[in-house]
Amino acid sequence: MGLNSRRAQIFWAIIPIALAGFILELPFVWRALKTKKRSDIRAAVVFGVAQLTVYAAFAFDQSDKANEISNLTGAVVWLCAFSATVGAAYLYRPLSKEEIADQRQDTRPGTSYLG
Repeated sequence: MGLNSRRAQIFWAIIPIALAGFILELPFVWRALKTKKRSDIRAAVVFGVAQLTVYAAFAFDQSDKANEISNLTGAVVWLCAFSATVGAAYLYRPLSKEEIADQRQDTRPGTSYLG
């Protein structure tokens, strides 16, 4: 499974939703470890902060019953999970021939096609 294949895109995009936001930064951390590009590391940090936001929402949940969560907590979890899913689907999308050529041309360390 290549880094930018359709199977990789589907696999990594499903992770944040399937696991209900508990490890939503995983696709981005995996990508950052593989590429070591500044933009990939930045994405991993952003979604790491989103993960901390999800944990904080659970920690400060104000619902009365132990087996329920408040609407606000649920909204935070699903907003972060949905954002991570869309981000992972974009990040792992199959590249066009032009994008592949541009990526190969820019081989300086710490640079990325995504910014």
